[in-house]
This record gives sequence, C-alpha cells and structure tokens, in this order.
Amino acid sequence: MAKKLLYPTILNPNNLFIRPILKNIQVKHIHTETPVKEIQIPVKWGHVAAKLWGGENEKPILALHGWQDNAGTWDTLAPRLCNKRPILAIDFPGHGLSSWIPEGMQYYTWDLARFILYLKEYFKWDKASLLSHSMGSIAGMRFASVFPDEVDFFIAVDSLIYDDYDLNQIVENFPKILRKIEKTQSLKGEPPSYTMEEMIKIWHLGTRKSVSMESVPYLIKRGAKASTINPNKYYFSRDPRLKHTLFCVEDKKFVEALVKRLKCPTLYLKAIDSPYASDEHSVEMREVLAQNNSEFECHFLPGTHHVHLNNSELVLPIILKFLEKYNFVK
Repeated sequence: MAKKLLYPTILNPNNLFIRPILKNIQVKHIHTETPVKEIQIPVKWGHVAAKLWGGENEKPILALHGWQDNAGTWDTLAPRLCNKRPILAIDFPGHGLSSWIPEGMQYYTWDLARFILYLKEYFKWDKASLLSHSMGSIAGMRFASVFPDEVDFFIAVDSLIYDDYDLNQIVENFPKILRKIEKTQSLKGEPPSYTMEEMIKIWHLGTRKSVSMESVPYLIKRGAKASTINPNKYYFSRDPRLKHTLFCVEDKKFVEALVKRLKCPTLYLKAIDSPYASDEHSVEMREVLAQNNSEFECHFLPGTHHVHLNNSELVLPIILKFLEKYNFVK
C-alpha cells in the first residue's frame, strides 16, 4: 500500500495555487508511468478525493467526470495532456474515493455547480479551467453560465445540457423513483459482490457498452472494493443513492437563458455513436450557443459517450489545438 506523505509543496512558500489547503491534504505517491498524486480535499461531511497529474506550482485544469463514474475516466487522457497543464481530476461526492453526503440527504444536481465554486474559492483560483464529461459537462456549463467572468475556458465531452424527455413520462416515473430513494436511504451492510470479470461486464453493459471492456478497469480502480464477506469478490463502492438521483428537466427558456450567458472560449466534442445530446432541444441549444459565443467550436468524433476514455488519442489533438489557440498552454 502506498505510504501517505506530507504534501511536498508544504516546503514551497511560492506555491500560490496549492498552498492554501496544505494543512488539510494527504497525498499518496502512486508509481505509474506518469507521476500522479492522490489528494484529499476537506468538505464539511468528510473529504473529496482527487488525482493530480503534473506540476504543483501552476493552476491545474479541473477535470469533472460523469454520473456514477469517477476521476479514473481521465486516466488515458490526463497523462497525455499534463505536460502542457496540470490536471486535477476529482471524484464528485459519493463517487470514487470521495465521502458520501450525510445520511438522510439526497444528491441534487445543481450542487455540483456549487461544488465547482467551492473548489475555485478553496484553491483561490482567479478563474476556473474546466474539462468535463457528461454530468460533469452539465455542471460545468451551469457554473460557466452563472459565473461567466470566473471561467477562462470550458471543454465539454458529449453533453452540455440534460437531454429533452417526455415530461409526462418523467412525472409518471417520479413516484417510483422517490420510493426507491427512500428505500435506498435505509440500506445497510455490504452490497452484492462479484468476481472481477463479472464486475467488468456489469459496468460495461450498465453504460450501454459506452465504456469499453478494456476501459472499465480505469473506473473500477476507484469504484470497487474487495468484499469482506466473499473472498476474491468485489462490490461497487459508490453511494447507492446516486443510482436514483432525480435529474429534473428544466424549463427550456431557462436553459436557453443559461446557454446565452456562456461567454468563455468553449470546446464541445460530440461523439457520433452516442445517443446523448442528439435530441432536437440539445441541437437547438448548441446552435444558440454558437450564435451567442464567437469563441465556441464543436467537433464530431467517431466513438461512444466515453470517447475521451476509450479513444483519448482522437480527443487529445483537438483539445491541444484549442488550448494553444487561446494561449492557455505554451
């Protein structure tokens, strides 16, 4: 097991971006081909876990993962990108190695945008630099729209807003979801466990085969724990309350008002083989964004919803070109 060490930058008084949180951080040094540090960021109910690729004396790009994923979603892209800018990939609350929210509470999607604000103020960044996927992209869009002067750039993979759904169907589903939420609140003990081969297949199929079988282990490293009951088996360690999060569809006029406020340089990567963000409303909002933001660009790539994880070699050159265009990297 990696030994926990004091953060090395505690001896560096010139570190303006990491220094404010040194007294509350624990770090694990993990030996991989690309050096990466495990970080714990304190919150009132525990901590939020993160991975830092790259140097500690430069403001990092904040990387935000999708629903029920974790920071491992950036494991193939971040090592390729961190020589240009450090990457700080977090596990959202309840995901990965981060603490769960208190008992009796439920996850609310707008809290993710508020959490970005918390991180920005915690690290004392002048502006946030956002790299995001799916649920993380929706949170990033909300933050960048509500705080248009506090984001220097926004990169989103395969999502910008929640897809348009049949509102009547959503209302009809609410009673079932609310009952499941209430049932989940009372779950105790270890959840069902599986062999590693079974876990990989379940995760793969659970994403509608979006995460390739080869890519699943990157997420399992932070998303599974060894069973204490069944030898050689593992269980999914994310908060079960996440599974029944209420993704409330918002008024289209409200979403349009948000999108029109997104003014920073924005790069949107749309996976061709993904069913998400392809509905009429999503396409319309993408067009509204293009009309209102002269620094918006959209690229269509072959691949699934997790194209950044499965095919990072396709994503990397587009991101680098975008960052170089606006002098966000040298």
